[in-house]
Amino acid sequence: MPLADVLQWLDARGSRALVVVRATDGREAWLVADRRFVVAGSPPLARGRLATDGTPGAPGPGLRALAREYLLDLFLTPTGSFELDEQAAPPTVGVELEIPVQFLVMEGLRLLDEWPRIEETYPRDEARLAATDTELPELNAIDSIDAAICAIALDAPALGEARLVLGLSRPALLRRVDALRQRGLVEVEGIPHGPDVEGSLVENARKLLAARQYAEAAHVFRALLTTNPADVRLRQLLAEAERLQCQAVYERFGRTDVVTLVGDPRAHKLVAADLAVVEALARPRAVGVLVLASPLRELETLLALTRLSTRGLVAIESAE
Repeated sequence: MPLADVLQWLDARGSRALVVVRATDGREAWLVADRRFVVAGSPPLARGRLATDGTPGAPGPGLRALAREYLLDLFLTPTGSFELDEQAAPPTVGVELEIPVQFLVMEGLRLLDEWPRIEETYPRDEARLAATDTELPELNAIDSIDAAICAIALDAPALGEARLVLGLSRPALLRRVDALRQRGLVEVEGIPHGPDVEGSLVENARKLLAARQYAEAAHVFRALLTTNPADVRLRQLLAEAERLQCQAVYERFGRTDVVTLVGDPRAHKLVAADLAVVEALARPRAVGVLVLASPLRELETLLALTRLSTRGLVAIESAE
């Protein structure tokens, strides 16, 4: 069974499980999924600049990003085996994560489709990476791996050298470099500038909207807006995606349905958004009233309410 199918089955169950993946090339990785989120994963094998903050053995801000890339690399493994155990405890050494299982599947399949092109585009590890004159996005608009690649590009290292210094796998480095190059943030020796990647992403996101994959489409539009915040068209597309996402949630429960807190929030590890909704439920409220009382945006409140319902912390009943 392909890894994507295993994860989709796990996502559909929504239970907690440990998944250990063993590739035929000897690599092994594990992840823990809990209520449709990957909550922990294998520590990355490589220990480069991204994994430490200057203190020997101390985890740096890039460690979670490296662990995420390590999991994505598994989708490029053609053969192997896996073990799934819903009772086993996770290994003691791991990295805490918070990645929706469905997002990991979609991102992994996308990278699997793009890998032949990327591998063909960058065949030489000796090719030099270089910075461009393009101003870097603000720190909150670029993640730790991309920022590290842009920083090391100032020294014009070979791709192979950059990979070793940062502690990235070859597929992880090349797919990141490819995205940065097409954004005009780095250059690679002998590689021409890329196509209109933004237009291609917008078109793909429109297809996601048509397929009712509203959250995924909204994710694409938000990512594009971080690099082009003044684009009115992107803002309109994001607003439409979020409107449709809200509409899809309201198909599950109506505005007049009554929400009651029935579980103990202290028994669960909740994200900040879920806690904010829990705090607004000091007494039962209609969904529409809860949306108004919540400090979060409408969509964020509805998504938090959906997660709380899935975890059995709230009951949502018709007022009729």
